[in-house]
Order: sequence, then C-alpha cells, then structure tokens
Amino acid sequence: MFSKQVVRDTTELFGRKTALQRLGVGYKLPVAFFFGCLFGLSSAGFELWWLAWIGLAPLLVLLRGVNSKLEAASVGLAFGVGYHGVSLSWYLGLGTLSWLGFHEILGTQISMFIWILESFHQALLIAGFATLVYCLPLRAGFLPNIERPFFPYLLSTPLIWVFLQWMIAPSEIFVGLPINQLAYSQYKQLPLIQLASIGGSGSIDFIIVLVNATIANLFLEVSHSARRLGARTDNFSTRFGGLFDFTVTIIALIGICSWGNTRIAAINERIDAATAMALDSHSPPVSVAVVQGNVTIEEERLNISKPTDIAKRYSTLCANLGSSMLCLPEGAINAAQMQPGCLLSILKNIVFKQKKEVIVGTIETLQNGLANGAELITPARQSRDLYLKQRLVPLGEFAPQFFNDERIPNRVRSRIPASRESYLSAHSAQLAKSQYGKVGMSVYIELIYPKLIADEVRNGASLLVNVSNLAWFHNASINRQLLAAAVLRSVENERYLVLAANTGISAVIDPTGMINSMSLPGRRGVLLNTIQFLYSKTPFSKMWWL
Repeated sequence: MFSKQVVRDTTELFGRKTALQRLGVGYKLPVAFFFGCLFGLSSAGFELWWLAWIGLAPLLVLLRGVNSKLEAASVGLAFGVGYHGVSLSWYLGLGTLSWLGFHEILGTQISMFIWILESFHQALLIAGFATLVYCLPLRAGFLPNIERPFFPYLLSTPLIWVFLQWMIAPSEIFVGLPINQLAYSQYKQLPLIQLASIGGSGSIDFIIVLVNATIANLFLEVSHSARRLGARTDNFSTRFGGLFDFTVTIIALIGICSWGNTRIAAINERIDAATAMALDSHSPPVSVAVVQGNVTIEEERLNISKPTDIAKRYSTLCANLGSSMLCLPEGAINAAQMQPGCLLSILKNIVFKQKKEVIVGTIETLQNGLANGAELITPARQSRDLYLKQRLVPLGEFAPQFFNDERIPNRVRSRIPASRESYLSAHSAQLAKSQYGKVGMSVYIELIYPKLIADEVRNGASLLVNVSNLAWFHNASINRQLLAAAVLRSVENERYLVLAANTGISAVIDPTGMINSMSLPGRRGVLLNTIQFLYSKTPFSKMWWL
C-alpha cells in the first residue's frame, strides 16, 4: 500500500518562508488598506468600473502570504476599511447636520464618525471572507478532491464572497446598508449584467471574483512571492493550469456577454413602442412624468420654505404635462402638505380633473406612530392604494439596540431622527392597482434589497417604482449608487423601473437596464418618457427562496 500525500506549497518542502510571509504585519496592513482604497474606486459614482476586475486580486495574493488566522482577518479588515471608506464616502455629504440642531463642528464630526463606523462595520464581512479563504483547504483549479486540500479555489472563493455579501450583508441581523455591492460597479455594462436575470446580482459578483482569483493564481505562479496553491486535481502543471483557468474564465465571460447582447436585442424587439400593442395588448405604452422638486433638507426641516411655497413649486412643475402618470419623490406628502390648498389637494385635483394617475411618497401619521410609504392616486376609484415601507434606515427611521447604550450622551441620542420619530414598518409587499396593471412600489433604500423587489414581481407587479429623498446627502455619490441598484433590479425582474428622487438622480430604466432618461442632481425639473407594464417573469424573479 502506498499513501499519497499532497504537498501544498514550497514551504512544506523546504521549510522556507516566502517573501510575503517574511514581511511583518505592520507592512501588510497599509498595503492592504491602499489596495482596498483602489478597489473602492470601482464603485458607482467614481465610474472606474474596470478596477473591479483586478482590484480584489491583491487581497487574494496577500492572503497567501499571511501566517495566522488573526493576521488574515486583520489584512481583510484593513482592505475592507479602505474599500468601504472610499465607496461609502458619501456619508460625509451629511455635512454639518445643522437641520438637526448640531453646531457646525460637532455636526461635521458626527458625519465623519458615522462614515468611519459604517466603513468598519461593512469591512467585517471582508475580514470574514479573508479568514475563511485562509482557513479552508483550497486546491488550484475548478475541481474538488476527496483528499486534502478538498475545495477548488476558483469556485470556493467566489462562493464565500457571494454568501457573505448577498446573504449576510442584506440581512436584518447585520443591520447594514449594502448599497455599494460589487455588481453595481458594472451597471453600465449591459451585456454582462443580463446574467442577473438568471442568478441575480450575486452572479455578477461571482464572475468578478472568479476573474480576480484566476489573476491572483497566475501572479502567484509567476512571482513565487507567496505560497502557491500546489497540486491540481486535473494533473495539469500548476503554471499551465493557471493559464488554462484564466483562458476558460475569459471564454466564459465572452460567452455571457454574447448571450447578454442576444437577450437585449430580443427584449428591445418586444418593448418597441411601435409593435408592443400587437405583441401584447396588455402592455400598452404609457407616458410618465417624473417630477424632481429638489426640496433641500434645510427647507424641509428648518422651515426655510413654507409648505405653501413647496406646494406651489410642485404645482408649477406638474402643470400642463401631457403624460398619463406622474411620479413624485419620497416624503413629498407630509402632515403639512395634507392641509387644504397644499400639495395633496393639488394632486387630487390633477387626478380627477385631468384623469391622470399619481404615485407620490407620503409620510403617514398612524395610531402607533409614523409610517414612510408611497401612495397611488387614480381616477378609477376614490379609495387609497397605500404602500408602507418594509425595511427602515438605521438611525434615520429606527434605532438599533446598541444605540440605547447609556454611554451615548443623551444630547446626541435626542437629536438623532430615529429617537424623535418612531417609524412603523410593514411585513409584506403591498401592490397598488393602476388602470394599466399592478405597481410594485419601494421607498429609498429598499431598492438595494433584491428579495423585496422580486417578491413584488412574484405577486404580480408589472411596473416598479421607487420614490427616494436623498436631500440628507449634499452632492454625494449615493445618487449614482442608488441608480446602479435600480438598474440591477430592473434587469433581475425584466421590468421598467421609475426612480423618483427629490434631489436627483431621477431616472426611467427599461427591462434591459438601459437608462432611457435621467435627471441632473440638485436641479428642479421633469423627466418625460414612456414605460410599459410587463408580465413575463425571469428565472431570478421566480426564485422565492432568495
């Protein structure tokens, strides 16, 4: 009997440490942080999307040069803080928080604290990713093995990433806002993102991490700067195998994009306005107007502008529009705008005199507290179609448990919106019934939770509308990141999606993810476009368990 022992790397043969292993952790952490910052520039808003395809490889190389689980976690955390620090820099757009009554200096410090805290919070997932990649017995290539090391590197690494970023990050337990997911960096690469209609946005992450893993493995084979992955199940030499894996991955990527182009062409043929009615009489083209009032947070909270002035602003924007449907942003209707002669009265007058439909964000005062939602007002009936928000914003609409810690000064806690205004949340999707079909509505940050939107489509939504208010963040890149999320939700569910944002960016997005029209941020105006109510379901929208 002969026993076969797999030698994982040159260290096991000669007992010598590689260059990266000899490098102290004090050097590795700044390097990881630097590469994390570069990786963060791939996020929507910076438009350096190509960095996503190479930006994770340095972390994977560094993980082959660490000497312990603690060191792996530390390197992952440093990389994650760099990535999220850049990607989530829009938190600094909160500015001085004068509308909350804070002194300018204190408000700026709080904004910086929230930015740093959330960067570390989100980085915990990348630290967990790094630890798992270090601890798992991984073998080069795509094939598993019954002998240690068991797990194929090129499948295990992307699966770990997708599990943490698309299962853990959006969960209510993690209390995070995963608006900067890796897939969103590719929102302009339409052929590629068509894959989301099958496997969701997580499948885009899988492909991106897979490419990074093949690049990292090739680098390790060529440079010998860190531990190589060693013997392969397929018995290729490690260097040829690395090149083979990279070639296969690129061919697969080209195939995905080729299929994506075919899908785009087929959808465009079905939704062409000239032939849409002939193909499906239930999907007539409907003209829509997205109204962007650009009401600043200071106007709203400090009463710089009177409610009647804001109502007049919206009335002017809504006048003489030849569209069948109007969409207004989150919170356009509040207690002040429900008074006689204010915005709610104006909109109802438009609905019942001009026979238009209006979807508008509304703050409702209910028996147990406030509720953030959206309402469809239609001339077809007098009853209200009200949607209540399901996922609330931490600190903005609800206070996480840790916020009740007595060590946090009362003067700080009392000025956080969630401590003064208790918001209620719904527990399931509520569809609105338009004259043309069912509408799946969402409010602001709900757009980053794929399951919420897919649930609406499974329940019969044939149009998606998101109402948002980004006035909290002054000229920040969050508007681009929310737009990117809207593009992916549209592709996942093959639906038109209307994004109505108070201070922009507002947009109308077609089922292929093409942004048909979009507004400038920080401007008042109206977007005019055409949408359709669609009824087919994608493989992703049928996956009820996701």
